[in-house]
Amino acid sequence: MIAQRIGIVGLGLIGGSLALSLKGKPGAPEVWGCDRRKESVRRAREAGAVARACTETEIAACDIVVVCVPVIRSLGIIRRIGKRMRPGSVVTDVGSAKARIVRVGQKSVAPGAEFVGGHPIAGTENSGYAAADPSLFRGRTSIVTPAAGNSEAALRRVEALWRMAGARVVRMDPEMHDHVFAYVSHLPHAVAYALVHSVATLNSRVPLGYSAGGFRDFTRIASSNPEMWKDIVLQNRVEILRATAHYRRNFALLEGLIRGGDEKGLLAYFRKAKRTRDRL
Repeated sequence: MIAQRIGIVGLGLIGGSLALSLKGKPGAPEVWGCDRRKESVRRAREAGAVARACTETEIAACDIVVVCVPVIRSLGIIRRIGKRMRPGSVVTDVGSAKARIVRVGQKSVAPGAEFVGGHPIAGTENSGYAAADPSLFRGRTSIVTPAAGNSEAALRRVEALWRMAGARVVRMDPEMHDHVFAYVSHLPHAVAYALVHSVATLNSRVPLGYSAGGFRDFTRIASSNPEMWKDIVLQNRVEILRATAHYRRNFALLEGLIRGGDEKGLLAYFRKAKRTRDRL
């Protein structure tokens, strides 16, 4: 059994989608919702996604509380809610950076309660409850990051929640998570933002209406929530800086091949990249 009552703090894309994904499922828990945007709470209640709107203080009465806000803001929320949680209850999160938030969470929960780090790998460039989708997690991966002090029972309860939402669940060490996602998620977003920024700051005007599909496809993620990504890169900045340094070395290699007119080198470089991409 997952729990009798789930509390969701933050009814944006991820929190709202989680609430909607649980709606009407056999054995689904009662869902309470909390969000600083009253409109999001109103819409979630009207949709039947949450049974009760509540405050941070009230949501601590839930069996599992899922904090679904940008990672830096989540730290304060976890500290406040964690100390109010009952023995046997669990606080978890959905942040894209895990090491620091797991350390804070483990120190913040009341005796007998537990913090379990989580990261559903799902989302779009859109944000807010209006973008919430009950099928967002279906067939996607949700990562749970066990740490010292986590009981098997608490881990399984969080895993069962994400399975009910439609995800498949894997476990990963928090530090390994941050290393991996610096390359496969955080670096691509940083590069997309940098590419669009470079076009936006050109001395000559480039009419974006003429942009080819490659530019639109590659930079789609630069439409993601800037506040959220500001928080992510600051939370995981050590690993992201390692990733950007590695990227610069590889880009410098490409520059050298172009500068030297090295046809064979360019073909090998592009073929290696294509083979790697085709394996995804």
